[in-house]
Amino acid sequence: MNRTHRAAAALLLALAGFACPVPAQASAATPPACTEEGFFPNPDDQSMFYRCVDFDGTFTRFDFQCGPGTLYHPELMTCVHPWQMPPE
Repeated sequence: MNRTHRAAAALLLALAGFACPVPAQASAATPPACTEEGFFPNPDDQSMFYRCVDFDGTFTRFDFQCGPGTLYHPELMTCVHPWQMPPE
């Protein structure tokens, strides 16, 4: 990952509603294993999401919790207020 990608990832995380990393074992239901890089919603909890990073062919998952009162918006890849979520 080059410097530009790292800076963009850091900015995205900063804009993600001050999302906080959460240890993987803290989650009641573990999201699917990573098979590609990117940000993904936790299928069991809309206030959580995870990021998959490819470190030389080995994927590592980082779990995040949105800030209080916010939910992860998969299209915007950030945490938003409930009224900003797309209709179900």
